[in-house]
Amino acid sequence: MADMHLKIHPWVLLLGGSAITLGLVFAGVQLNDIAHTGAAYKAKVACSEIFLAGRASKAVLASDFENIDPFLDRMTVTVDDAKRQTTAAGPLGLGRAKATYRDGYGCTLENQKPLTALPALAPVAAEPWIDATTNSDHTIDRVDTEKLNTLIETGFADSTAGHRALLVAVDGKIVAEGYADGFFETTRLASWSMAKSVTATVLGAAVLQGLVDLDEPAPVPEWRGDAVRSKITWNDLLHMQSGLAFDENYAGMQSDVNLMLFHEADAGAYAADKPAIYPPGEHWAYSSGTVNLLARTLRKVLEDAGADYYAFAREEIYAPIGAASIVMEPDASGTPIGSSYVYATARDWARLGELYLRGGVWNGERLLPEGWTDYVAVPATASDNQYGAYFWLNREGGNSRARFVPGLPEDAYFMSGHEGQFVFIIPSKNMVIVRTGITRGTPALAASAPLIAALYDGVDAPVATSE
Repeated sequence: MADMHLKIHPWVLLLGGSAITLGLVFAGVQLNDIAHTGAAYKAKVACSEIFLAGRASKAVLASDFENIDPFLDRMTVTVDDAKRQTTAAGPLGLGRAKATYRDGYGCTLENQKPLTALPALAPVAAEPWIDATTNSDHTIDRVDTEKLNTLIETGFADSTAGHRALLVAVDGKIVAEGYADGFFETTRLASWSMAKSVTATVLGAAVLQGLVDLDEPAPVPEWRGDAVRSKITWNDLLHMQSGLAFDENYAGMQSDVNLMLFHEADAGAYAADKPAIYPPGEHWAYSSGTVNLLARTLRKVLEDAGADYYAFAREEIYAPIGAASIVMEPDASGTPIGSSYVYATARDWARLGELYLRGGVWNGERLLPEGWTDYVAVPATASDNQYGAYFWLNREGGNSRARFVPGLPEDAYFMSGHEGQFVFIIPSKNMVIVRTGITRGTPALAASAPLIAALYDGVDAPVATSE
């Protein structure tokens, strides 16, 4: 067969070459976006741990990113002490991300636009705990101090456990406390999703002042005129029953939660744009987007009332309880990342738990609405008894689902965050247990549950008194 000679028009060659070029550009953009998720995570965590928690950069970079993903291992982090910034990027500069520290606000990723300016914040005065570990005058008879101390020492001796702080408070007194090497009672510790419970607490203060009615639709501007979303109430948002689509998959580099936290300048706006896929109040789905949407909406409600979100939280909650270390970190738009980014010392995490033990009253002053501490511990209707209003519950569920911590009673409820950040509130023993750390390679709650249960067993129930 004779050779076939084809005459190809120059436009075809041009278009073909352009298609290949566009394909390569598109692939490069996609790869850069994926890399940005990892770089932004690393820049944000490094910034907060170094400049907010006050840890040595060498220790942070050597330990805080181990055993996550080989992809992250290839991301380099540069620390600028003078500018209080961290920058992370992959090979060839892929995914470059920068986080900046600001006094009173911690670290913020510079996603898509410059950081919104925020006002200077007045400092909060710390209120010291009554420390029964150093003052024998405050010994509590129903506390087995020796047992608690042994449990804490044993816990830190296990290097695989990843504990950073362990604290037990009973009757408003610290009865046992310990820290890993490099961590102290003054070290601010990451919340991850414990921040959700902090957001609920700030909202509770707004409810107390009559600024929010939980049964009313949340005033989200994007939802005006929307037949379904305009009916979503504050209560629906608080119980993770908004019905909005949201992919809470941290393993997916471009899932909703990763795009929201590590790519978007306005986390709440990202969540507000998600479509409704269930009627409000009928389907439970854990969603960090729901929380950031609530925080953004609450910020606007407070501003309309002449209050700044950060100053309001400090004046109405943190200052009255003497929790001077609490810092809520914002997104680039200036709204607190209410789902994930709060830092506080173990003692101040315990102080927040103590506020709930006291029914929302501190030193005779009501800070949360009457009944609020019961409200957050009532199961969301579709949650199978496992979730209240931004607090997890220790209740059994359907299909023989056991309690999260079988060794704790059903009245226990708790703040919970990624990699094992916990504040357990146990009314029946008037007790708070704080555990923070990094647990990787195994479910953090299951890994911590035996120690938490043992600490609980080291305290007897109060003796009932007849009136």
